[in-house]
Amino acid sequence: MITTLTPSPSIDLDYHLKSLQPGGVNRAYEFALHAGGKGVNVSRVLTLMKVNNVAMVPMAKANGDFFLNAAEAEKLKLEILPIGSPLRMNISLVHDGLTTKVNAESAAWTESEAKKIASRFKMRARRSEFSVIGGSLPAGLGSEWISILVSENAHRTKVVVDCSGEVLKAAISAKPFLIKPNQEEAEHVIGSSIVTMADAAEACRELHFMGARNVLLSLGEQGSIYFNGEKMYRARAEKIVATNTVGAGDSLLAGFIGKFKAGPVKALATGVAWSSAAITSRGTGISTLPTSIPTELISEIDPKEASLREEQLSY
Repeated sequence: MITTLTPSPSIDLDYHLKSLQPGGVNRAYEFALHAGGKGVNVSRVLTLMKVNNVAMVPMAKANGDFFLNAAEAEKLKLEILPIGSPLRMNISLVHDGLTTKVNAESAAWTESEAKKIASRFKMRARRSEFSVIGGSLPAGLGSEWISILVSENAHRTKVVVDCSGEVLKAAISAKPFLIKPNQEEAEHVIGSSIVTMADAAEACRELHFMGARNVLLSLGEQGSIYFNGEKMYRARAEKIVATNTVGAGDSLLAGFIGKFKAGPVKALATGVAWSSAAITSRGTGISTLPTSIPTELISEIDPKEASLREEQLSY
């Protein structure tokens, strides 16, 4: 069993345009509504992989029916955590081979709601191999909330954190089993730029030293690196045309933990396959399923290799 918690879930509205004209009237030729949020995105892929999981979603009744109907259509298994604030609504404009995102800030939780959600997460953690915390925290909720949540559950389950900024820093200090930052998020935590592949490898080692037992660093077109404290593996990205980068990192993470027991090579390759499926899909959902697991893209690397210093990264 895998549990995901999305502190800031959303109703995602995807509008497909032939082109975007800022300041003008734009008409969409296609529209879709999805249940959104980083943890929900992980659960979506796990469900498609037929991995038993449940998505914990804090939400109110105010506009919850939209979310519930969308989740039901994708066969997502939910545990609803009642709160008083309505779900935020995010917009994706898919146009000219790009995706422009407009994300709303989630409403605040009350102190009582925050305690109840932490308590329910603890109960789920006891029965879960992995427990994923994904996305931003609600407005006004301090980063100490996640550090306490991680530390209190680290002995019950493999706690996985996919957050950013000070929230990620706080979570790392509590020693989670796995973190999945992207390049920019990792730079913020370590306080230095990641310019070469050697820098990326060193960043993984530094994040491990700071407290993360395992690090899965996503690098966009340059692929990803996994470090477990002893061995380091690199996954090269598949050479495909990306039409949408929304949810690519979430899909990488889902594929990785969904096949974690098969070992790092198979887990990373599965993550790459689902990440590729995400970036070739339209909008939030996964419309194209992987047809193969590209294990040939995975290799064990020595972080001191000279060639890594010569390989430049880009955002």
